[in-house]
Amino acid sequence: MKLISKLCLTALILTFSFSCSSDDDATPPIENENFLKVGNQEFELKSGLYQTDTLEDGLYAFGIILYDTNVSIIDGEPTPEDNIVNGISFEIYTDNSTKPDLGEYIFTGASNPGVNTLAAASILSNINIENQTGQIVEIEVGILEIVENANEYVLNFTGIDEEDNEISINFRGPLTLVEN
Repeated sequence: MKLISKLCLTALILTFSFSCSSDDDATPPIENENFLKVGNQEFELKSGLYQTDTLEDGLYAFGIILYDTNVSIIDGEPTPEDNIVNGISFEIYTDNSTKPDLGEYIFTGASNPGVNTLAAASILSNINIENQTGQIVEIEVGILEIVENANEYVLNFTGIDEEDNEISINFRGPLTLVEN
């Protein structure tokens, strides 16, 4: 009889503790603010770089790359902390020579993009820095939104790549200039 009483008491205590541990008012987990989602894979974006170039007819190109590793500039060259990197790259055209304007940059795959357009975008998948292997997957359609560009950039992107994966990013942070 004592065994049954102890068993019932243990079951009651366990039931009480499990029911209290998942209260509805518990704080939800904090999601990472900087991410790249490719289909069902998700990567934490840790750093961003950009380069500029002058095109003809008053257009300027900004190449932006966001990585899942920290990247330092050593002797003028970007050097990732990890040997295998993932990320996303964008090439946008604008008429502003100093920085990209706020707003939306739409990519449709047009062969002759104009002002404030997304000229190209690619997913960098498992790129091995040492032997330059990995996969680059082109993005077929998408919209890049630049929300802020004062002391830090806020970039949001949604699109679809050539393998029909849904792509989304959210990045808030500085972009380091890589000199040409």
